[in-house]
Amino acid sequence: MRILRAKRIALITGACFTVVMAVSEAAAQQKRVRMGISALSAVYTTSYIAKDTGLFKKHGLDVELILIDTGPTVHALIAGDLQVAGVGGSRIIASAVEGSGLRLLAATNNRMPYKLIVPAGVRSPSQLIGKKVGVGAFGGLDDTAMRFALRQLGLDPNKDVTVIVAGGKATRFAALTQGAITAAVIDPPYTLDAKKMGLNFMFDFLESGPKTVYGTISAKDTYVQQNPEIIRSLLKAHIEAMQFYKTHKPESIKIMAKYMRIPLPSKVEEMEETYDAFVRTTSCKPHLDSEGVAELLRELAAKNPKAKNADPHSFIDSRFLKELEETGYIDSVCK
Repeated sequence: MRILRAKRIALITGACFTVVMAVSEAAAQQKRVRMGISALSAVYTTSYIAKDTGLFKKHGLDVELILIDTGPTVHALIAGDLQVAGVGGSRIIASAVEGSGLRLLAATNNRMPYKLIVPAGVRSPSQLIGKKVGVGAFGGLDDTAMRFALRQLGLDPNKDVTVIVAGGKATRFAALTQGAITAAVIDPPYTLDAKKMGLNFMFDFLESGPKTVYGTISAKDTYVQQNPEIIRSLLKAHIEAMQFYKTHKPESIKIMAKYMRIPLPSKVEEMEETYDAFVRTTSCKPHLDSEGVAELLRELAAKNPKAKNADPHSFIDSRFLKELEETGYIDSVCK
């Protein structure tokens, strides 16, 4: 009996060892990737989905999503502390114009779901003249959006208003409702609160805004050159996540809320608002629009002359998406 028991133990131990070794080998085969996320925003929902549903693992990647502000994200990409990042296109372009080597690989969102919000008593753009308007940071996407909206309304953002840094979305929204600023560019879920409070939407980017490079997957050119398989796998995971996003609304809302740290079901109405807006900005075929990059360069040229004659195509590395398109992979996913 002791011999039989020993044999059984040996067999069980051997089987367990084999399983552990197999798991360890599988884990070792996965490529580690540190991916920066510049905000707890719905703009990065496809990355959340790829992580939460196992799509990164499916494509052989062990991706660590790291929350880090936009400015440090750009610096970390340049230094190699991050391999890839989900970050607004304007910061990548501003850095690339200076020769950093950062490149846009895909557009997770090709339009901005912003609205220019003003107090209930403000009915005309002329009422903004001489007032303060708030942005998160100079050079950021909301700053770019604010200036675009003001110009579309017939105002000069450099003369007619005073653009100030008013903090993050929640801080800007509070500043607007408390009268510290007279306009802010806000995206969902704050737009729902704005509706309930009777604030005015003076400009709607989903309806009237330009096609631009809002959310991106970006990386440094040297990393891309040295790790083409990782980039290819990363893009595949995101493309599949984009299709999931568009076809699995309840599941996507749960994942969004989890990563954005928004409690459900108490905030389900806000998350419905967020999903309905952001999913409209996402394409399962995440090609970068050179005209969108050109729009960012035009905005940047007012501050940096190097952007004036820059070629939009020089900041885009489209070879991987072209390959996935030509091989039929994208069409097989985006049905």
